[in-house]
Amino acid sequence: MFILYICLLINSCYSNDSEDEIVGEATRTIDELIKQYEDDKNSMIAIPDMKDDVHLYDDFYDEFDNRPRVEQSMNMIFFGPTSSFLRIDPESLLHILTSTKNHLVPMSRALLAWDMLTDGKTAAFLQGREYLALGTLLNVVPEEDLYYVNFGDPSVLKYFSHYYANLLPRKYGVLAASYRRYYGELWYQNSTSINEMGYLLCGFPATAFAKISPSTFKEISPITLKRAGKCSINQTRTLYNIAKHRDAYGEPYKWSSHEVNRLSMIFARIPANDIGSVGLDAITAISSDVMHAMPQDKLLHFTKAQILSMNPKTRRLYLIRMQLRTSYDTNELSRRQRGVVASPSVFWISLLIVTLLVFNL
Repeated sequence: MFILYICLLINSCYSNDSEDEIVGEATRTIDELIKQYEDDKNSMIAIPDMKDDVHLYDDFYDEFDNRPRVEQSMNMIFFGPTSSFLRIDPESLLHILTSTKNHLVPMSRALLAWDMLTDGKTAAFLQGREYLALGTLLNVVPEEDLYYVNFGDPSVLKYFSHYYANLLPRKYGVLAASYRRYYGELWYQNSTSINEMGYLLCGFPATAFAKISPSTFKEISPITLKRAGKCSINQTRTLYNIAKHRDAYGEPYKWSSHEVNRLSMIFARIPANDIGSVGLDAITAISSDVMHAMPQDKLLHFTKAQILSMNPKTRRLYLIRMQLRTSYDTNELSRRQRGVVASPSVFWISLLIVTLLVFNL
C-alpha cells in the first residue's frame, strides 16, 4: 500500500507541472514565442566535424566523375562531331574563337567557323569584330572570299590597318586588291591614305611603293613606317631608297635624330657601307626594335664612337647580339677546336665588348 501511495503522489506532481507549463505557454507573448522559435531553429544547425580525411570523398568522386573538364571542353568543340559544332550560335562562336589560341584550331573547324559567321553570304557583311576573333585563321579562308572584304566599313579598315594579323603575303595581296576596289589605284599620291592603310601597305608590290613621291614620303607618319617594317625586304628597301632621295631626307650622313626617329624600322635597311657615315646625333635615335631588326652582318660596321653614342637599351642589345655572334658562331667554334687563331676583326670586336661591359658603358 505504501508503494501505491508513493506512485499516486508522483503522478499528481507531474500532472500539476504539465498544467503549469500549459498555462505558461498560453500566457506567453508573440515576441517570446518568436524568440523561442528562432532559438530552436538555430540549435538545429549542424556544426561539421572537421577531420583529416575530409577530402577522401571528394577525391573518390572526382576519380569517377564522367563530366567533361574545362580543358577537355575545347577538345569536344574542335575535335568532336561536326553536328555538335554546328549547334553553336554565332555570338558564342565569336567568344570561343577570341578566347582560343588560333594555331590550335584545326583547318576543318576554321573553314566551318567561317561559313557559320558569313551565314552563306560574302565577307562584305562581316565587321571588324569577326576578323578580330578569326585572326590568323584567315590564312585558311579562300582567297575569293577575302576579295569581298568590306573596307568601306570603318571597323574593318581599322582592324587590318592597326592590327598585324600575321597573314601570308598572298593574303595581304588579296586584301590590297580589295582595298583598291573601294579607294582606287591612286592611293600612293595621298599621304593621308597611306597613313590610314597601316599594315595593308604590305599587300602592295614594291613597284607600287616606288610610285610614292619624296614629298609624299616626308608626310608619312612614323607609326606607319614602323608598321611597314613588317613588309618584305624588297618593299622596305624601296621605301629606304625614297627616303634618301634629295627631295626627301637626303643621304644618311645628313640625317639627324629627327630623320632617324621618323624612319623608324626603315632605317634597318641602310646599306652596310653607309652605317659608318651616320652622325653621332642620329645614332642616339636608333631604337632597340630597329637594332633587333638589323641583319647580323651589318652590326660589324658600327664604329666605336657610334656604339658609345647609342642609348643604353640599344647598346645593350647590340652587345648581346655581337657576343652571341662571336660565342656561338659554328664556323668560329670549329676553328677553335682545330686550334686555328681567330681573325683580327673578331679579336678586336671581342675586346671592345669586354671593355664596354667592364666600364658599364
